[in-house]
Amino acid sequence: MATLRLTLKAALCALVALMMAAVWAQPANAWTWATRVTVYNGAGLCVQGTAGIDHFRPGAFSGNLAYANTYALTQGCGTGQARPDGWAAARATVYRWNGTDWAVCRTSPWKYGATGQAGGEFPGPWGPEQVYNWGGWQSCGPGYYGTVASAYVWDGSAWRGGTVWSGHEFASSTQLQENRPSEPRTAPEPKATPPSSHPPVKAGAR
Repeated sequence: MATLRLTLKAALCALVALMMAAVWAQPANAWTWATRVTVYNGAGLCVQGTAGIDHFRPGAFSGNLAYANTYALTQGCGTGQARPDGWAAARATVYRWNGTDWAVCRTSPWKYGATGQAGGEFPGPWGPEQVYNWGGWQSCGPGYYGTVASAYVWDGSAWRGGTVWSGHEFASSTQLQENRPSEPRTAPEPKATPPSSHPPVKAGAR
């Protein structure tokens, strides 16, 4: 029985090692992120956002996902602060480079939630997170794609925040380098206006 247990344990360890090797063997540029970018820092409140873009690649740990996160922190962007449910909003808008300019491909709905500061093994600010399946290159054609994450927090009288650019990556059926258009050298310039012009705060949140 002890021998069987040791054999199973060794097999399990080997399987985990193989899985980790497969993940780490993927290209370093498996996805593109901009993490915890400050979009507002004013009286009593700092707002940070995270933007990410990924697309499916055969044989790689990947998916056609866009990401947007919103965090509320103390003034000066120190630690996360608690805001009620509905006082924070996140949205992911996926852009495609058309060769001369960025054009909107797909936009997620707004995701509302609370904010706070986590403790324990993974301390840090937390808030609403939007994980949006944008459909990959089939949505708007092969090309360079990136996510603009909108991150807003209600301060009791107004929405405060802005947008974060993930950076771009190329998505197509082949992923080959040849015949790619030249890389964009700019980021999209969406109007930095609050959601819906102001996302509606959930009932009872104020």
